[in-house]
Amino acid sequence: MYTVSDIVSSKIESYCRTWRMELEDTNSILTGDKIVSASSTVQSTSLSDDIELGAVCSQSWNMTISATETAFLGKEYDTYLYLVDYETSGILSDEKIPMGRFTCVKSKKSGGSVQLTMADRLYFSDKSYVPHIPMPNWNKAVEDDICRQLGLQNGNDYTEVRLLRDKNGRRLIDKNGKVLYSKYFYFKVSSVPKDVTMRQMLSYLASAQGEFGYVDRYGKYVRKWYGKSVKTLDNNTIDLPTLSERQNVIFGIVCKVNDDTTLSLGVTDTTQGRVLEFENPYMTESLLQSLWRRIGGFSWYTTELYHRLGDPRFDIGDVVTYTNGTDNYDIPITNLGFNFDGGLSADISAVGLSVEEQL
Repeated sequence: MYTVSDIVSSKIESYCRTWRMELEDTNSILTGDKIVSASSTVQSTSLSDDIELGAVCSQSWNMTISATETAFLGKEYDTYLYLVDYETSGILSDEKIPMGRFTCVKSKKSGGSVQLTMADRLYFSDKSYVPHIPMPNWNKAVEDDICRQLGLQNGNDYTEVRLLRDKNGRRLIDKNGKVLYSKYFYFKVSSVPKDVTMRQMLSYLASAQGEFGYVDRYGKYVRKWYGKSVKTLDNNTIDLPTLSERQNVIFGIVCKVNDDTTLSLGVTDTTQGRVLEFENPYMTESLLQSLWRRIGGFSWYTTELYHRLGDPRFDIGDVVTYTNGTDNYDIPITNLGFNFDGGLSADISAVGLSVEEQL
């Protein structure tokens, strides 16, 4: 969750607010009421009904721009949202909230406006991956290589040696009781599968560490897993959500390494609970044990909610808590879509089994 000043935070949570959007490239700034409306979509899973390890999804915006002679196609823009200061008509506290860096991939004039489709650089990652580094090599070097080819900065910190912890803050240890550090997620990439895409390779590298990948609000490629709740929402700011009656709980994981090797941990009988199944040619028993300690037992409610006071501080993969005054429900944000038209609302969901499927 992005951090802002107290005055901006207070205004975000007020019904008395006006938003503006800004597009900025190296030569120009487009802002104010010239950006009529916009809607975004980003997700941490490519599946419609389940959380996924190793998903690498691009974020996009569809925008309507008032009549302009500006040529947008192919240009890259830093995108911001900001609140209007009613006293000065300027930017409240001079704070612009970065929403990401996007390339215009489609542009169409329609009447007195221009319709734009903007996407981050993962949009281009479905091309075949041809290493520009010697192979075999370490996973960090491969991730760096793919990011360079996509024009992305790798925002994942491999240099900081730190204790690995699970979602509850407990130290991660291996089967021999040895404390695990971040360097233990280093592994050798022996070769590249035939016809593999850059997106698929990033997916393998992310799932091996129990994470998903995306481009953050600064235009950097990062990986993460769901953590602790960052904010509580109630019926004062959201419409009554759709919630599953029971939690989804990850009881086991199954990873297909190749046609001859499948690794698993936890309960793998799908009739007993949720089992995450994925493929990764680089998976080892030690890696699987490390990521299992990160994700094993993770629980959440299948949810769809409409946030009337859309909050641009939210990031994909954040966890929010919904309270109805009596019960609390932790909701990992697996799908997030903002709708801007001077106001700002958001569609938030956590994919998972429906009530019928849980029976």
